[in-house]
Amino acid sequence: MGCQYVLGICPVYNIAMSKKSIALLCAIMALGAFLRFYQITEIPPGLYPDEAMNGNNALEALATGDFKVFYPENNGREGLFINMQAISVAAFGNTPWALRIVSALIGTLTILGIYLVARELFRSNPVGLLAAFFLAASYWHLNFSRIGFRAIMLPMFATFGIYFLLKGLRTCKALNMIIAGTLTGLGVHTYIAFRFMVFVFAVPIVYTLWQRMRVKRSDVLSKTIALFTLFGITFYIIAALVALAPLGFYFFQHPEAFASRAGDVSVFSSAAPAKELLISAGKTVGMFFWNGDCNWRHNFNCRPELNPLVAVFFVIGIIASIRASTTYKLQSTTLAVWLIAMSLPAVLTREGIPHALRAIGMLPPVMILASLGADRVRGLITTWSARQKTQWLTKAVQIERIRRELTVLLIAALLTVPLITYRDYFIRWADKPQTYDAFDTSSVHLGKYLAALPRETHKYIVVNRSGTLVRGIPMPAQTIIYITDTFRRESQREKNFTYIVADGTTSRAMALSDFNPPAQEKYVIAFLDGLDGDLITAFRAKYPKLKAHAPGDFIILENQ
Repeated sequence: MGCQYVLGICPVYNIAMSKKSIALLCAIMALGAFLRFYQITEIPPGLYPDEAMNGNNALEALATGDFKVFYPENNGREGLFINMQAISVAAFGNTPWALRIVSALIGTLTILGIYLVARELFRSNPVGLLAAFFLAASYWHLNFSRIGFRAIMLPMFATFGIYFLLKGLRTCKALNMIIAGTLTGLGVHTYIAFRFMVFVFAVPIVYTLWQRMRVKRSDVLSKTIALFTLFGITFYIIAALVALAPLGFYFFQHPEAFASRAGDVSVFSSAAPAKELLISAGKTVGMFFWNGDCNWRHNFNCRPELNPLVAVFFVIGIIASIRASTTYKLQSTTLAVWLIAMSLPAVLTREGIPHALRAIGMLPPVMILASLGADRVRGLITTWSARQKTQWLTKAVQIERIRRELTVLLIAALLTVPLITYRDYFIRWADKPQTYDAFDTSSVHLGKYLAALPRETHKYIVVNRSGTLVRGIPMPAQTIIYITDTFRRESQREKNFTYIVADGTTSRAMALSDFNPPAQEKYVIAFLDGLDGDLITAFRAKYPKLKAHAPGDFIILENQ
């Protein structure tokens, strides 16, 4: 039996979901799922090397059975997402969409999470439904729900974690607190920016403790109330530590992995940190309204991260939250801390700002505030019509007609949001040459070509693009390595693959001098950068019998 029945101190309320609300939530979930899974096998094109790196770790884990809590290559990545991708790769093979379908599923589930937390915060179905709708129709969230980056997990664990924490503190039920703690601990396994969520989770805990300590019914009752609350928080902390333990132990053994790449891009590593901080903060705020992320993997042509209508509701929501802060202290404070804390991963860095990926943790509070703003507009329409009817009884019919028309206009305006998102993503962005290049599409085509060649054919891939070395091979080659499943040395030997590094003056010279292909056997030479005419010419000059041809958007040299 929950303590609310024993002590009468925990607020009890039921937010009844009518059949209409259930139908609307199902429709919103269906909309979100459609946008996230539609043509997932084709859009985005290609496969970015960072995605492919995840895939290569997944393939190796499947082959060796060594599923890691942290994968140190490529500046280090938490292992939870990669291990989830491994399940998908095992089921669907080493295709790009096998990596991305995991993101699509997580992105869809987050829609339910934001509905639950928004409803719990404001005890309102309309606010929850609007928040779910805005997230489902968000270009920002849609984009990362279709890419194999681990950051997409952050909003899901954040929303469900806060929801169960708020519900657990409200109902005094240990199970909710244990679930919240588990989600909090697992959240640290998602993306480095999740560490800032500690400030957000602290808000309802501190607020509830403060409120329960102020109960003045009797000394014994006050102590009992505080004791129940402390027990719940203890369960939460223990569950969080248990879930965090494997990664925490890894960081204890490898402290250098904890900071990962954060120090390299920090504003504090610049010559003028205060100036960089102000610039970064200004650009991060500006990305909502006039100039978004200009990286074509993250966004479409510097598009603002928020639809103009959603941006207006977002501003209204901020104003409404501030005005209601004296009445709804917990709600206003939680959203404010959530918004500010999750802006820090972007604000405290100076590379590629505004950066939609690092700021992905801001999505839930932004959409909840926008839903609050939209609900306020809806409420204003209802309040205005009620007042007018009171003053003008003779015009009640006309006023009701105006109210219905304004409501229909609001709904019609809201429905334009997913339509614009669909147009911008699937029609305007998907076929752009910049998108094609941003996802290294030619490397996927080259990888498929090489994978289809007979096993006995020797395949030499000249990696003439620079990047972070992964087991001696620059990062840009990871796409081909994933498509051909040649990450492990054993696979390279079995499939006759050899990777030749030629990403600098010295390595280019060594590649030419050390390259000794079998004289009597068939072989092909492929170039990661097919536009490197000088290097291709040098190979042909050394081996005059090689014939060049372009079976796709790449160059191949063959000894036939």
